[in-house]
Amino acid sequence: MNYSLVAMSSASGHVVIVGGGVAGLEALIALRNLAGARVAATLVSREDSFVDRPRAVTEPFGLGVAARYSLAEIAAELDTQFVHATVEAVAAAEHEVSCAGGVRLAFDTLILAPGARMRAPLRDAIGFGLAGSGEVLKELIGRLRRGESRRVAFVAPSEVGWLLPLYELALMTAHALSRGAVQEVQLCLVTPEPRPLRLFGDRASESVARLLAAGAIEFVGETRATVRGGELVLGATGRTIALDSVVTLPLLCGPGLTGVPAASAAGFIEVDEHGRVRGLVDVYAAGDAVDFAVKQGGIAAQQADAVAVHVAARYGADVAPAPFAPVLRGMLLTGGEPRYLRADVPDADAEIAGAQYPLWWPPTKIAGRYLSPYLWGRSDVPPFGRPADAFIDVDIPLTASTWPA
Repeated sequence: MNYSLVAMSSASGHVVIVGGGVAGLEALIALRNLAGARVAATLVSREDSFVDRPRAVTEPFGLGVAARYSLAEIAAELDTQFVHATVEAVAAAEHEVSCAGGVRLAFDTLILAPGARMRAPLRDAIGFGLAGSGEVLKELIGRLRRGESRRVAFVAPSEVGWLLPLYELALMTAHALSRGAVQEVQLCLVTPEPRPLRLFGDRASESVARLLAAGAIEFVGETRATVRGGELVLGATGRTIALDSVVTLPLLCGPGLTGVPAASAAGFIEVDEHGRVRGLVDVYAAGDAVDFAVKQGGIAAQQADAVAVHVAARYGADVAPAPFAPVLRGMLLTGGEPRYLRADVPDADAEIAGAQYPLWWPPTKIAGRYLSPYLWGRSDVPPFGRPADAFIDVDIPLTASTWPA
């Protein structure tokens, strides 16, 4: 479809949402629930599908497939126009965005949720999440099972982002090798964190440490590593670990949109407590593109909710805007039997630390108020069936005591 300038004014406001990921879809569904016909909406995305990316960690192990959903179909169900295009620039004063190929979209209110850009942090490493990395990791698992590789390091590039997938990859690797009776494989996990997944609090961290120990995965904390030849060099100590392969996560940086000010050298977008982009009028942002250290689907959904409530109130919906108040919910896939944890929640029942049931609903990797139930309803999973095997879930507020130093 060839666009020059697309404008919609059939409702009191036209909201353009950039990005078909968690934050973009959460904002869209929330707006439809909160504002209804008060707004017309356009969803623009460089991708044509929404992918349940947190589930991608299971694919190299043959434990599942990340579900895909057509964004055009979702938009149609939500009475929303869908534009398959890449946004390159924002002209806030003119209330217009420009896309590759000459597409221009007019808006009354703009919600930016394009996600972060990713790049490989270490040479000769498997940057899980980058294009083709799943197949490369699958090949590595095969080599480990055949005895062709023996030493693998799982290395966190930094403490900013979301490190839980790295733990999942390490634990599922150990589980796969145990099930295959593969011995004499050395696994280690290297991270700047002083203890495993410290954002989740002491009790959950201790539980994860026990899982690592049970899988014979050496934990090397408070360390930043580099790769030199066939060795992993551990921080300032200079200690080296001989290895065959390194698995890491991509480094993240901001979306790099012309006309959108960046908060730092990393290029993330600075927003206030309601998600309004500082320095721009009628422009909001949510998700991995904004200047918030934890980059996770549940957090992105909460940011999108704060934005959607504020926007809905502007267009006359009977809602009270509330600032973004992050609560961290995480589901840790291990490859083993289901285990559920919850740590440091105000007024929580102390007895549920080892509960054998999910602690939020639906029990999905992406804990979004609107998106999760929507996707759950579209899935083939029975509405009251058991959650996926082999995960721990935790739910804690992000406070000063848990924030990275």
